[in-house]
Amino acid sequence: MDPFLSGDVPGTVPLVSAWLRGHQHLVENVTRWTEDLPPEGWWWTPAVGTLNPIGGLVRHIGGSSLRLWLYASGGDVEDELREQGPHELEVDRAEPTSVLATCLERLARVGEGLRGFDLAELGTVRYVGRKRIPVRSALIIQHLLEHGHAHAGQVIVGRKLWDAGVWR
Repeated sequence: MDPFLSGDVPGTVPLVSAWLRGHQHLVENVTRWTEDLPPEGWWWTPAVGTLNPIGGLVRHIGGSSLRLWLYASGGDVEDELREQGPHELEVDRAEPTSVLATCLERLARVGEGLRGFDLAELGTVRYVGRKRIPVRSALIIQHLLEHGHAHAGQVIVGRKLWDAGVWR
């Protein structure tokens, strides 16, 4: 059952419930569609240079979500986290359990942050990226959720192609 059908998250206002249910759905999709995928499936792509591997997508979902959350909440994006961004989608054959664990840990931090976000900060202008582009927190949070789900959809398609035997 999709998480939104579970209704509001107890103890939260409707907007935060919507964020948390969307975030929960992202976590569930990443977990479900990577479950029991063999290591070679994590780094396979049907079109090298065009379609990203599941492992890279999972790593990017975690990294980009945390970066966006830190921007939205006024936190500091440390250089190491920022510098990982351009390399997250690369095929490096990292251990899948480690990639997934890092992603889920980062998504847990985002979820905790969303739950405790002060709604009075929604209109606060934050500065995104090295170019320090001014964007309101509300828009960054919206993008965080959309971006994660867009890449989760790619994970799902990649897994379905793998399961269909396209890799053979």
